[in-house]
Amino acid sequence: MQNGLHRLVSLLRFPALALSLCGVLTHSPLVFAAAVGDELKNGELRDGSNKPATLPGFGERVLLILYTDPDVANQNDPFADLVKAAGLPKTHFQSMGVANMKDAPLKPDWIIRSIVRSKIAKYGVTILTDPSHLLIDQWGLGDCNNKSVVLIIGKDKKLHFFEKGALSPEKAQAALAKLCQLIAADGGPEGAGCKAAAKPAN
Repeated sequence: MQNGLHRLVSLLRFPALALSLCGVLTHSPLVFAAAVGDELKNGELRDGSNKPATLPGFGERVLLILYTDPDVANQNDPFADLVKAAGLPKTHFQSMGVANMKDAPLKPDWIIRSIVRSKIAKYGVTILTDPSHLLIDQWGLGDCNNKSVVLIIGKDKKLHFFEKGALSPEKAQAALAKLCQLIAADGGPEGAGCKAAAKPAN
């Protein structure tokens, strides 16, 4: 007992070490950061009316999630257009958006809802809202301010693609190829854009 007390007193003499231990004990997102290959749990979010909601199709289809700060609402529209043009089968694939509302404190809710409605009309996708970094904390996404975050989750509930910010053309093709690969592994038919996405870059 005395040895244990002595070690605790010694630890408290080094604040940085004590703070590091505190971060581990409280599951700090700096310690548990999301990485490709991680198995995830269905995110607990809010719908457009701020009622509790979860990600539809989680564990049932291949999911594409664009977790986006409304301040950069159009950052990954070129990638979303690419996916839409690929004609991926909805029996095996589902795409959705999540509005990261906490990182856009200067945008009124009505403006964010207007952005959400326009995205739903353009892409025919489900869009949920995250008013308080719920998904960031649950999955350890880290800093998502001023970023559109692209996440691909397989039916195995594992994270297969994770990129922040505007995707380069090469990254966009890689993400589409990953979607096609996961859909094919699930027995789904190829979309119109899958063969082009599978071609190696010049």
